[in-house]
Amino acid sequence: MHDVSLTLRPDMPTWPGEQGPRVEPLKRMARGFIDGAPAIDRIPVDALVGECQVVGYDEDQHITQKWLERAAIGPGTHRVLFKTRNSARWAHPATPFDKDFIALDETAAHWLVRRGVKLVGIDYLSIEPFGSGKIGHPVHVALLRAGVVIVEGLDLHDVQPGMYELTCAPLKIADGTGSPARVFLIER
Repeated sequence: MHDVSLTLRPDMPTWPGEQGPRVEPLKRMARGFIDGAPAIDRIPVDALVGECQVVGYDEDQHITQKWLERAAIGPGTHRVLFKTRNSARWAHPATPFDKDFIALDETAAHWLVRRGVKLVGIDYLSIEPFGSGKIGHPVHVALLRAGVVIVEGLDLHDVQPGMYELTCAPLKIADGTGSPARVFLIER
């Protein structure tokens, strides 16, 4: 697999008279990003493409290590997407933001890291509970320090739990701490 995309950066070659792209973050979790986490233009491509398990989660509390230990996540699974009650919201895109969305707790993040997961995704706007910034974003920190790619804002409302081929294509932004992405699940 070869990534043949140009890296978007202000000083890249452009058509005569045009400026290079300018990307300005609205927010940063930390100045200088999280120690040990690769920028979006340096994420290993093999984490973004390959076999993926969509895991259904029907409970009303955040996903925990204890729940993951009982879940049917196959050994050697490197890409996991969580389909929760959050997915129903995307059937009605005008639904306002809900602070009570389902996310991973810190124990779940550490469990996924120990299992060797390369990519984890969820069906709402954050992988961790609302208000986690007050305590230092522990889920993001645990995953990103371990090099796990986080994919947020997935619309899984029409997707059944099971095995798929995943393709996740974030924009290749120089030193980016995140990026919009087009994500595809191909039925096997």
